Amino acid sequence: MSDKRSALDALSAAEKAAVLDELLAARPDLRQPAEAYAGQVMSDADRSAVADDVDDALQGLGIEELNTRAGYQPGQGYVHPAEAADEILDEVLQPFLDDLQRRAGFGMRSAAVELAAGIMLGLYNCRHGNSETLLEYCPDYAAERASGVMSDCARLGIELPAAELLDLMPEWTAMLH
Repeated sequence: MSDKRSALDALSAAEKAAVLDELLAARPDLRQPAEAYAGQVMSDADRSAVADDVDDALQGLGIEELNTRAGYQPGQGYVHPAEAADEILDEVLQPFLDDLQRRAGFGMRSAAVELAAGIMLGLYNCRHGNSETLLEYCPDYAAERASGVMSDCARLGIELPAAELLDLMPEWTAMLH
């Protein structure tokens, strides 16, 4: 048995992207299967996994994150902890929203619906904000961002599965109607 490890496994995501670009430039015959696989990857979205990822990302931010962003900031003045927490939470949520925009823009409607529903469920799971997390400083964060996701979906032509979400998110019934 060899101790030799795979160089591909050791690459960062950016390095893997560069390898793929070089490989496709050298072997144009691989473009079609690569495109097919890329389409398959983009068309898949697991609502539960997205919800868990959103929940973990937002709930995983401890109040120590505020140390460098709240209080007096040179060139900015005083930044309230709630304002700093809101900004940090938005930075963590943004990649999910960008992915939603990207998939909708590519016409991957069913994946976009599942992604949007997952984001909504993840936000719903964060609605009470645990103590010692940044959500403690922003009690309305989840509901406000969920409302924004619904607006984004309307703008992108994504119809959320309202009946399913009503069952899963009973405290947000008014928002979902």
